[in-house]
Amino acid sequence: MTQDIANTLYEMDNLEVLRGINSNSIDLIATDPPFNTKRNRSGTAGFYVDKWKYGDTDKLPDQWKWNEVHPKWLETIQDGYPALHQVIEATKVVQDEDTAAFLCFLSVRILEMHRILKDTGSIYLHCDHNVNSYIRLVMDAIFGKNNFRNEIVWHYYNVASTSRKFLGRKHDTIFFYAKSKATLFNWDGMREPYSTDSNWVKASDSYGDPRYSPNEKGKLMHDVWRIPTINNMAKERTGSPDQKPLKLYQRIIEASSNEGDLVLDPFCGCATTIIAANNLNRRWIGIDRRKDARYHIITRLMGIDRKERERLEKYTIDKTWLDKQMQPYEIHYRTDPPTRTDNQETAATELPPVLPITEEFQMTRAEIHKTLIEKFGPYCWGCNFEAPDPRYLELDHINPKSGKDDYGQHHINNRALLCKPCNLEKSNRMTLPQLRKINKQKGYMKEGTLIDLSKASEWTWQYLVKRIRETPHQYNLNGM
Repeated sequence: MTQDIANTLYEMDNLEVLRGINSNSIDLIATDPPFNTKRNRSGTAGFYVDKWKYGDTDKLPDQWKWNEVHPKWLETIQDGYPALHQVIEATKVVQDEDTAAFLCFLSVRILEMHRILKDTGSIYLHCDHNVNSYIRLVMDAIFGKNNFRNEIVWHYYNVASTSRKFLGRKHDTIFFYAKSKATLFNWDGMREPYSTDSNWVKASDSYGDPRYSPNEKGKLMHDVWRIPTINNMAKERTGSPDQKPLKLYQRIIEASSNEGDLVLDPFCGCATTIIAANNLNRRWIGIDRRKDARYHIITRLMGIDRKERERLEKYTIDKTWLDKQMQPYEIHYRTDPPTRTDNQETAATELPPVLPITEEFQMTRAEIHKTLIEKFGPYCWGCNFEAPDPRYLELDHINPKSGKDDYGQHHINNRALLCKPCNLEKSNRMTLPQLRKINKQKGYMKEGTLIDLSKASEWTWQYLVKRIRETPHQYNLNGM
């Protein structure tokens, strides 16, 4: 059963929408996420707010903070995507913890983007010099290094250089990744006119060899795209500090999609990807938290210039006016996420974005001990010893403690019941699977079936999620 979500703008957190989209349903993702520039956004790894709105001059700093990253995001990444976890850990050391928090924010969303792309699909992720090297590693970890296609350099040559301490920066980076070997790419269509001083033209005049004569369609493009910014394009400008030229995203869409394909922009902002897709007869999905995202789509579809937009600025979030203006266009506006119809799991945990669990609200040792006994019985998880009394079983960790600040180490989904000999043998130096291996080698294993750690972990995970969701005092998002 397919979803009817084409030509829809979702005004909400994109992670909720991404989770609601069926797997293998998107042809192309072309997006320009926040750059972590400490300029005009705030948020955390599980939740973000884009506080820029039309006409604002007040710039707010980024607030991706490591101490606000919920431990379950990290545990999800650590358990399911070890390479990605190592990238984030390395970023904490090489760059800083707040940049690592930004990567967490981006990673859980890219995991969902990877899931919803078709095997023939691709993604173009736009970034600048601040974190592009770290994002490249994130993309390698999620999409696989063999699915990397290009590092496209967008050279915006019409920007003045102001620095006297280093060479002026005049480019952004766009990472192009395929979902698989079957990914669509319109190679022969990626051509541009020859310049008058082209070496190809000179060569053909000199030698007259038809094998090397210029192609009438133009020369094949390389990975450096020389496209000016929108500084001199008054009709395109919306006032957004991060707006990209329409020509840039039209080129991306033409390269990796066909007419009728479904194009997604999870950070659609001032609607450049949406307008480019619409102009090229593609279906589209846009997502953004900005309250004026619909205004930008409508006014750009209307084809009015910046001056006229300024006259209509008072209608930016006027629902009655927006509803009326939207009627001539086949677009939909939603503030709730789509519902999955494919019965498949999401890539990232469904745990709602919350602040870290403080010690005050964690389960006590007695509560965890009682819960595990009731669910799994009075058995040692290390040797399968059946205790005649639950008091013979001690509470220990599946993975050993690695420090007092290591979030998640004392949660129920990292806890196990051990008899005293197993607990002494394991100590704090080995994992539970390592203990089991040693017990088997020494002949300490009792008859019967050991607790299945994967099933136990899944059950305790869901138990923890349920407990968090039922604890409303932890949803303190007002200050975020």
